[in-house]
Amino acid sequence: MTVVPSTRPATTSPGRETVAELAGRLRIALSRLGHALRAPDDQEGLTPTRIATLSILETAGPLRVGALAERIGISPPTMTRLVDCLGELDMVRRDPDPDDHRATRVSLSAHGAALLVGLRHRGTGMLAEQIAALDADALTTLGDAVPLLERLAESMLPHQRTPRAQPHCSGPACGRP
Repeated sequence: MTVVPSTRPATTSPGRETVAELAGRLRIALSRLGHALRAPDDQEGLTPTRIATLSILETAGPLRVGALAERIGISPPTMTRLVDCLGELDMVRRDPDPDDHRATRVSLSAHGAALLVGLRHRGTGMLAEQIAALDADALTTLGDAVPLLERLAESMLPHQRTPRAQPHCSGPACGRP
């Protein structure tokens, strides 16, 4: 990713941290928050790539492996292994492609859909508990910051199409017992 020089001042306000320092602190805080919210998922063997795959299938509906790989940003062979692993866990299913009977489409299984609902409920609940403990001023500040964070996230989405590491899998489909 190329860094484009900013036309904004180097500091957020007089005597305060620089924009780069603020960006660094925010990146670390978001990373730690994401890690904390994913920790229970990791115990179930659900990597971020696996969860993203299930989420895409939930919103997009059935897709061929190649289209799914492109959306996630991994190679088709890696996605095939990932789909095989998710299939072993009964999170996805493969059905014949109605447009080409030689191909298949991957879709979210009922178990995969229920799992996503549970993950979202658990993650939202964990975060809600922490937010509820904030004082009124902090709650207002956080409420004011969320739209800014949403805009930042939206503006950075096109840059997220980089290949990711190969997912870990255990089972016959992955070549490991």
